[in-house]
Amino acid sequence: MFSEGFMHGPGTYVWADGLKYEGDFVKNIPMNHGMYTWPDGSTYEGEVINGMRNGFGMFKCSTQPVSYIGHWCHGKRHGKGSIYYNQEGTSWYEGDWVFNVKKGWGTRCYKSGNIYEGQWENNMRHGEGRMRWLTTNEEYTGQWERGIQNGFGTHTWFLKRIPNSQYPLRNEYIGEFVNGYRHGRGKFYYASGAVYEGEWVSNKKHGMGRFTFKNGRVYDGLFSNDHIAESLSLEAELISYLDRSSESVPRSQHRGPSSSAEIIRKLDGSESKSVLGSSIELDLSLLLTMYPEKDQPEEKKQVEYAVLRNITKLRRIYSFYSSLGCDHSLDNTFLMTKLHFWRFLKDCKFHHHKITLADMDRVLSTNNDIPVEEIHSPFTTILLRTFLNYLLQLAYHIHHKEYENRSPSLFLCFTKLMTENIHPNACHVKGSLFSGQQRTPYSMKYIDKCWEVYTAYCRPNAAPPHELTMKMRHFLWMLKDFKMINKELTATKFVEVIAEDNPFMHDGIDSNFELELVFLEFFEALLSFSLISVTDERAKSYSNFPNDDLSESKCRSTYGTIFQNMQNRSSSAGTSQDSDPQSPKSSSSSLGLLLGSSKRKKSEVKKSPSDERISKVNFKSPGKGLTFFSSHSEKKAKDEEKEKLNTWISNTYIFFVNTLFPAHKYQETLNEKVKENRLCNAAMAKQWKIENEELEARLNSLREEEAKRQDFDVDITVIKEPMDAPSLNFTPSAPKDDTVVSQASKSITSKKKKK
Repeated sequence: MFSEGFMHGPGTYVWADGLKYEGDFVKNIPMNHGMYTWPDGSTYEGEVINGMRNGFGMFKCSTQPVSYIGHWCHGKRHGKGSIYYNQEGTSWYEGDWVFNVKKGWGTRCYKSGNIYEGQWENNMRHGEGRMRWLTTNEEYTGQWERGIQNGFGTHTWFLKRIPNSQYPLRNEYIGEFVNGYRHGRGKFYYASGAVYEGEWVSNKKHGMGRFTFKNGRVYDGLFSNDHIAESLSLEAELISYLDRSSESVPRSQHRGPSSSAEIIRKLDGSESKSVLGSSIELDLSLLLTMYPEKDQPEEKKQVEYAVLRNITKLRRIYSFYSSLGCDHSLDNTFLMTKLHFWRFLKDCKFHHHKITLADMDRVLSTNNDIPVEEIHSPFTTILLRTFLNYLLQLAYHIHHKEYENRSPSLFLCFTKLMTENIHPNACHVKGSLFSGQQRTPYSMKYIDKCWEVYTAYCRPNAAPPHELTMKMRHFLWMLKDFKMINKELTATKFVEVIAEDNPFMHDGIDSNFELELVFLEFFEALLSFSLISVTDERAKSYSNFPNDDLSESKCRSTYGTIFQNMQNRSSSAGTSQDSDPQSPKSSSSSLGLLLGSSKRKKSEVKKSPSDERISKVNFKSPGKGLTFFSSHSEKKAKDEEKEKLNTWISNTYIFFVNTLFPAHKYQETLNEKVKENRLCNAAMAKQWKIENEELEARLNSLREEEAKRQDFDVDITVIKEPMDAPSLNFTPSAPKDDTVVSQASKSITSKKKKK
């Protein structure tokens, strides 16, 4: 197109060197939108100003698999844009550009899968940013300088660990970096639980630092070339506690006869005089403040002796309860959760001392500065030393009045607790959650949703710290709202189930509905209710279930993931895990198949002809027949046990999936509707109030205008009357009403005449 002798409008122009432009022209100049094609096949399509790429456009290179889409300025990449370095789209950069240079904020994904997101300067990582090395499972977040880690940052090494293992899944360094090395002041968290805080030189611990062992012991002193500078007999122990990583502590050389007791110190800097030695470092500071200062050393010494005397037993108890419901681990170390701890307390009958589990949580939270939202959380994790400290605190709380005037008081409290509660009762698991190994994986499938239900119906506690708790009456009201209190699950049955393991719930006459329930009691009660409320007739009505919903392998893997999530929630910072939970070797059929096979199993119980022959042989040859008979009875017992498990699985599924969770969902929806209606009604009431006020204001203004008009008419009448009067001596006229009537009658007669 031409206009006034100029190329003006859409057209195509080809230069002598082969460069071609197709698009809009304005007076011989390429403008607005067009497409450039170079002789080598490269193309640009987008906005053009004064013959140059300017605005938004896309460039594709033909000689290399490179393409750019984004903003341009004066023919260069400028502004926001994305560049792809290969055809697969696995290597790219998306972010800010300044005249063909990466500058500002951007994300770079490398072909290996490694990703950097942060600030750029002169095509290099510079400023604040995060780099994730997916190939080596590492991550760095912090300051960069000319493409290298420089300044303050956090470097994390994520480790592949066995699911449910006690160890966290990472090593982590938080501190200063120089030219990509840990250099300066920093803190290193080892996957084993050990911690080093101090000075670093070129990735090595060098200078003054503090090393906290996994068992709680602390070395505070000089480090040289990544190892402890002083002689330490615990060096081998230190190495054994650290995980296999680049951050190991080499064995030190002997420099003198100084003993380990001179080097191991507490966090406050004083020497450790604990009789427990390397086993554990107890935190007794708060408990000892309850005693006169002169008695504190003896109290501490004696209670440490008591713990030392029972440490083997307590370690076994910790390992036993922390492994409940978990598959076998190669390192055989599991981390106890609050759910396990509650079960331990109930098994050992701590709650028989006129103190509920909720009260125990409050006692422990007061002494250990636990956040309010975690006081009653079942996902809180508990280390061995924390477990021992909890036992001492509860022993003091329960028995201190009894031994108030005797010494050593704390020793006597702990000894009595061990003798009367822990030794005779520990490891004898009760309750419906952990008592059956086969049932536990299926039960744990519902724990997250039940925790959601539990928290939804908790109420703030009246006393400080005002945390959310559930009382018996709240639990009963919840079931009533869900319409689950019926002829099978009556209020009496409800009380019986709760009182089964709680002596203060029901004394045979009266029931205490002010009793608080922790989540373990709530969940185990629901498991018991599932056996009561789901009858055989109701179970038959639910014959079809998802085929892969509740397979044993899936339940076990789900259970493993749940406990892994418990550990993740309790940690101060989130962890990452690349390995999938290990599935057990054994697996059973799904719930639908189990239900379908239950009828076949009943028919299989009947004796076949071969079984009858076996029974006859039993009488003829007692020796051989006894073997056949015992094998048959064992098989029958196994079939019965399996059928009981299948029945329990189906009842539990029906109770939770088909009854409890839908009822909770419906109640949530109902509550949301009620809130919406209240908000709507409040808004309408507010609107009506505003409209009424406006209407009232209008009426008031009209009344004022009417009053002013009447006053004005009266004033005019007063002014006119003296002018109309013929003289001062006049006879009074007829009343106003009469004149109005006469005038009205005249008007009526005149209308009649017109008609």
